[in-house]
Amino acid sequence: DMSEAGDGVAARGTDQVEAGTSMAGAGGESGAGETLCEECRACAFKYKCPGCGAKTCSLACVRAHKARTSCTGLRDKTKYLPMDKMGDRELFSDIAFLDDAKRVRDVARRCRPIPPRKENNLPHFMKTLRFQARKRGTRLLFLQPGMERRTQNTTYYHRGKDQLYWRVEWRFKGVEGVFANGRVEDTQVLSEALLSHFAMTKDNALSCHKLRDYARAGLDGIVACLPLHRQRPGQGEAFELDLHKSLADNLLGKTVVEFPVLHVGLKGQDPGFALVRGDARGGEGQPEGPEST
Repeated sequence: DMSEAGDGVAARGTDQVEAGTSMAGAGGESGAGETLCEECRACAFKYKCPGCGAKTCSLACVRAHKARTSCTGLRDKTKYLPMDKMGDRELFSDIAFLDDAKRVRDVARRCRPIPPRKENNLPHFMKTLRFQARKRGTRLLFLQPGMERRTQNTTYYHRGKDQLYWRVEWRFKGVEGVFANGRVEDTQVLSEALLSHFAMTKDNALSCHKLRDYARAGLDGIVACLPLHRQRPGQGEAFELDLHKSLADNLLGKTVVEFPVLHVGLKGQDPGFALVRGDARGGEGQPEGPEST
């Protein structure tokens, strides 16, 4: 009886296998089409594009697919998917997308611009600098903390001598680099600060070589100017300075951002600015609203 029962189970299993084979044969063409590579149509696919779902069999077919369809191969994380098609891969991808969004938000929050500093929140030494500059007829503006010119500013006020020491930068037309005087007394004649860059020393031999044309021209062949603080696009105006007067006299009625940046050129050449007299734009040095920029 047991042997007969076993033979009956084996017979039923054989019938099921034959039935499955016949069903596979009936739908063989459609099944083979779904398993073939969509690029070469010769081999069974091994890979599926995360971006568009295209089926490919090799690296060559993947590259050919991307070149033909301009597909990036990246899944669209914001594309809608119904719940019945959500799997573990899609779930983890959505979690990673939310983490990326949170990271971008946190970075943007940390890097947001610093709000303008209120007048009363300026440090005492900056208030002193601004007051002493205003006393001398110069409007002094400060940049926000962290700006390059702000960090380079070495201007300071000596209370005992009642002397304002400016950092002065010189930019010579046609010469690469910036030349600076760390501390120039506001009563010092401007030509003395300029000529200090032409004097040859063991520390500034390269700088003197760059400025040899200006040294040969002398003070009578040089033009110095201070660009206007606020200008319309393409205006390009600058105050012409008198090298035989003091720095304080040249800055009288002018606006300075952190410290004076003076442009120098040779007479007879285009200075790059439309030169105006200091009194042609009178009142620029007068305070207008908050003393900050």
